This record gives sequence, structure tokens and C-alpha cells, in this order.
Amino acid sequence: MQLPPAAEEFLKKVRKGLGTLGQAERDEIISELRSHLLDRQAQGKEDLLAGFEAPDVLASDFVAEYALRGALAQGTSWALGRALLIAARDSLLALFLLLPLVVAQITALLLLFVAALKPFMPQEVGLWVGPGNFYVGVNDDNPAVHEVLGWWGIPILAASSVLLFWISNRAMRALVRWRLRSAKRM
Repeated sequence: MQLPPAAEEFLKKVRKGLGTLGQAERDEIISELRSHLLDRQAQGKEDLLAGFEAPDVLASDFVAEYALRGALAQGTSWALGRALLIAARDSLLALFLLLPLVVAQITALLLLFVAALKPFMPQEVGLWVGPGNFYVGVNDDNPAVHEVLGWWGIPILAASSVLLFWISNRAMRALVRWRLRSAKRM
């Protein structure tokens, strides 16, 4: 059965919007959409496209969902962050949740870097405390602060780094799952 030209044009625009997906995924999505449109046509509905979003919006929703599912399967922070950024285009909440998680992961990497520097610069690197000061990193000859961890800085900073990275990665996974659930409800 042949679809009307407007429906064929709609499918063509959706396919174009799915350009970042693999051929198999594009074919599967277009086949499913075609099946829905043919069902509507068989039921005698006049406007086959009623209730569908604009083709570009529909395509970007599919791309975001595939990115989220792939990132969840892959599990790396890079993949999770990238997929959440793709999906965050329509949700400020997701964006505002993603940014602190990215900052937490960068902080974790910096803590690990400081722990790695400690054996090479034991007097200049650590956790510094003083009047109005509290920071981790390199002390640039500030006499008002003193280092409080000593050699314990290496395991404490490294363990803090791993824990912070693990927690932020788990939070990113939870955010991806939430985005996928909220996309299904729409």
C-alpha cells in the first residue's frame, strides 16, 4: 500500500534528521513509522500525520534516545556526559543536573593529579589550611597556610578522587535512566 505524498515527505525528512544514526537504526525507525502511518491509512483516517511532532523534532528525539541507550550500555563518563548533553537540548533541568556532575568529575581528576604530584613535590603539594584559606593543590609560598595531610595526602586524595568519580558516574547513569523513562512517558 502506498502512502500519500505528504506522509512520504514526512518520512524522508525524519530519515534525513536521523543522519547520525547507523543505517540499520534509521531503517528500523522509518519502517516502524511507515507501519504506523499505514495502519492509520487502513483505518480510514484523513490526516495521517495528526499527533506526530515535526519531522526534525521527532528525529532528534530518536537520536537522543539512541545516544542515551548507547551511553548507558557503554557506561563511561565521557559517553554518559555526551549523551546527556545531546538529550539536554530540550531540558534545562537535565542540563543543570549535568553541569555539576561534569564539574565533580573534573575535580576528581584534579584530586588524582595532586595525589600523583605529592611524591615529587612533598613540601608544595597537599591540603592547605590557614586563616581564611582551605584548598587542595600547590602552595605558592603562602606563609599563612600549612599542609595538614603530609604523606597521608596521597592515599586520601587518591581515594577521594576515585570515590567522587564513582559517585558522579553513578549519578550520570541515574540521570540517563531518568531521561529515558521521561522520554517514554511523552
